[in-house]
Amino acid sequence: MRTLVLDNGSYSIKCGYAEDIGTDSDGQKQKVLPLVIPNTVTRTKRTRRVCVADLAETGAGGDLSGLYYRSPFERGYLVRWDAELAIWDRVLSDAVLGCTPGETHLTVTEPVLNFAQIQRNMDEVVFEEYGFASAVRTPATRLAAEVAAANGGAECVVVVDVGHAATRVVPYWRGRQAVEAIRRVDVGGRMLTNYLKETVSFRYWDMTDETYIMNAVKEQTCFVSRDFARDQEDAAAVRVEYVLPDFVNSTRGYVRSDSASMADRQQIQNQQVLPLARERFAVPEALFHPSDVAIDDAGGIHCAVVQAIGACPPETRGVMLANIALVGGSARLPGLRERLQAEVQAMSPDTARVSVTVPGGGNGDVDDPAACAWRGGCLLAEQQKSAPGGWRVSRQEYHELGPDRTVAHFARFS
Repeated sequence: MRTLVLDNGSYSIKCGYAEDIGTDSDGQKQKVLPLVIPNTVTRTKRTRRVCVADLAETGAGGDLSGLYYRSPFERGYLVRWDAELAIWDRVLSDAVLGCTPGETHLTVTEPVLNFAQIQRNMDEVVFEEYGFASAVRTPATRLAAEVAAANGGAECVVVVDVGHAATRVVPYWRGRQAVEAIRRVDVGGRMLTNYLKETVSFRYWDMTDETYIMNAVKEQTCFVSRDFARDQEDAAAVRVEYVLPDFVNSTRGYVRSDSASMADRQQIQNQQVLPLARERFAVPEALFHPSDVAIDDAGGIHCAVVQAIGACPPETRGVMLANIALVGGSARLPGLRERLQAEVQAMSPDTARVSVTVPGGGNGDVDDPAACAWRGGCLLAEQQKSAPGGWRVSRQEYHELGPDRTVAHFARFS
């Protein structure tokens, strides 16, 4: 029976079968990335066509301008099950995964400190709506901690999940989360995209309705500055020109190269070009200074990391400073790992060694930080084969235990 690992993020679903990660001729695990599906229902502006999940790009007929997004999540928690069920139906269909729930083990993720009612709703959907043979429900940070522990071998790890809705800092000690030390900063990928939209709309083009375009602009051009004051003074050195898509000849924008041919330059002159300089590093700076976007958090993500470690037992703090795992889709921002390490080091004792890493997928490979939880789910599935039971609850056990005892069972592995 196959195991489906479904990292149900608020921006995208990372999914795939754990058995797809095989071994090569040397006995080393192959590097396989999950299938990434947008976790949203969209409606086109011109034709008002409703598209579910990945159909926004493949089924909208190129009408990607001014998309209206309806997310199943609110502030990082799953609250709109009508939208989520439509998305899961698409993901499990023959067109995507071709999953037969009754013959499949499921490993699905949830937010940290999730509400009990949301957990009961998810268990009901998994076992009664879809009828999976068995399931494991656990926070994405726990699976990321499994990967970090497997790579480094440390019993203590601090997972910094820079997600779509927020950034969560979750310390783990001997496989259990330190609940009293968990910290949250309400700045994530969505906030950065909206901040970039407002900035660009005020200075250049009106992009307030162009979430799809501006998210692509953020992913392709933004970076985290290592020295903000220096980059402010020399903003011309990082200036780029982003060619916006017209959704007639092209559906994706790109950064214009200085070595572009004369023919390409003449073609670009007939298109809209978005100049970006300080915006490239000023927008991600909100991760370290939330007050820039009117959020009254006590410092940025670096302060949250130091506060979380400070709330842990004194004997674990040194090990945790040396084992900080950076995961999540927004962790892809260039320079974020180096900046976070420098900021935490500056707030730590001189004798402390601070190390921030992106957990790899094996063989020393640097993994996509957004796929770390999915890899942790695959690692857990492998462990369950050698030692069945434990985390997993079968459909029969769910009906015997009831919803409340099932929630209590999964809470032991959060």
